[in-house]
Amino acid sequence: MIMKYRLIILCFALFMFSSQGCLSQIASVNESAPEWIGSQITVRQNLVLRSGSYASKIGWQEKTYKLDNGNWVYVEPVGPDCYIHWEVNPEGIIIGYKTEGKRCW
Repeated sequence: MIMKYRLIILCFALFMFSSQGCLSQIASVNESAPEWIGSQITVRQNLVLRSGSYASKIGWQEKTYKLDNGNWVYVEPVGPDCYIHWEVNPEGIIIGYKTEGKRCW
């Protein structure tokens, strides 16, 4: 009987260790967004519009707005109550971003 409990505990421990390794591979919004600085916004727009994306699942309509410095912002929904506002220069290059929402981690 003791051997059975030890085996169950061992299996549970192995499961927990292996699942932690998988979870740590998912980058947060604030970890992955900086990698897009210097990229063409059209690449990001294509990802947002592709079938299966969060934006396509919620029927997102593209949103942009102009900034006083001549740049513009492309708003991307990342998940429920989380948006990235990509700042884009006139050449279409992402030069910055900010997150908005309570569920951006």
